[in-house]
Amino acid sequence: MSSIKTYTGVMFDPLNPESELIDILDIAHALSMLCRANGHFRSFYSVGQHCINCAMEAKARGYSERVQLACLLHDASEAYLSDVTRPVKHELPKYLEIEKPLQESIWQKYLGLALTEEENSQVFRIDDAMLYHEFVALMSTRLSSEEPGLQSKPEFSFMGFEKTEKTFLRLFHTLSSDAKDYVAVGIDWMKPYWLAAEIIGNEVSIRKLTHITEINERYCDADAVLIDIPVGLPESTEEDCSRPDRQARSLLSGNRKSTIFPVPCRQAISMETYEKASAENERVLGRKLTSQSYGFSKMIRQVDDFLDTNVVWKNRIVESHPEVAFQRLNNGKGLQYSKHTEAGIAERIAIVQSYGVDPVPLFAGFTAKQHEDVLDAVCLALTAKLGCENGFQTIPDTPVCDRRGLKMQMVFGK
Repeated sequence: MSSIKTYTGVMFDPLNPESELIDILDIAHALSMLCRANGHFRSFYSVGQHCINCAMEAKARGYSERVQLACLLHDASEAYLSDVTRPVKHELPKYLEIEKPLQESIWQKYLGLALTEEENSQVFRIDDAMLYHEFVALMSTRLSSEEPGLQSKPEFSFMGFEKTEKTFLRLFHTLSSDAKDYVAVGIDWMKPYWLAAEIIGNEVSIRKLTHITEINERYCDADAVLIDIPVGLPESTEEDCSRPDRQARSLLSGNRKSTIFPVPCRQAISMETYEKASAENERVLGRKLTSQSYGFSKMIRQVDDFLDTNVVWKNRIVESHPEVAFQRLNNGKGLQYSKHTEAGIAERIAIVQSYGVDPVPLFAGFTAKQHEDVLDAVCLALTAKLGCENGFQTIPDTPVCDRRGLKMQMVFGK
């Protein structure tokens, strides 16, 4: 049998490649799992990461998006043939006879016209330059006396398999389409996990995170991340007045207002007991802490500490609120039913589906009670997507920063 079974379940014949069976999902997945240098680098460094670095170098050199895409796909045949070291490859003419038409089939499918001589030369020079710097970084070895220059700053440290695959696919879709598929993430708390919904195009997925720090690995390439937890905490009554809660609450009707709870001061969230936390909140803000607010204190502190120690995420992961977001998605009309009811769940599903996103398949593995949390996370991801496409609005219009430089705001897509 000459066919192989691919990641997506296709039976593919590398000796007689059929264009319609070539799948970018197979390519991205396989290349993320293949190690360069036959595994002899001091740490794992995938063919997929190498291709991403080459594409980014092409961009840094000002080459066309076509050449950037060619660089991303220049080793795509290895997804079906595996990697063979250069000295061995040159001694295997049959391998080269198989590789050449396969690689050309892949380029033809995703690039259309064949590469020109100049485009081929640009891809080859970048591939060679990247090889040199990979051996310096990962083997402390110089392959030649003359160092080829790089315009980019490639990442040679380990990139997780899933992250590599997602980055590869995102870069592919960006370079091969006029319409950008934003990566939009919405995060909601569902004890004992964070629920993270991700929308790319109209495809939605959901994942449980045990700690907020996992977004560093999972969603570092996201275009927007909205979270249903207070971001930007008051440390005085003056700062408390700058929080968006009162204004956001005024937008909701009836008992929906109670879904926005009073935010504790930063001093209170570190207290060990409710009594101490409430007393500290009263000392700083002039009001006792509700039991609901205290119940979220650990999660609020987790996010607050994360943003304080990870400056790259400061004012990048931002606060939103599902009830206000759902109302905005519903053309500004207040929702009729509580999310704790079957009618409320159905109402929210219909709103999300009206934007071309179907959350129902995500309910698998969750209890009926947890469907509301899934929908909240999806709602925030959809809100983030719309914000990427149309711009964001904030409550208030001009947010004020807290003492750690975090904007006290709620963010929504236009």
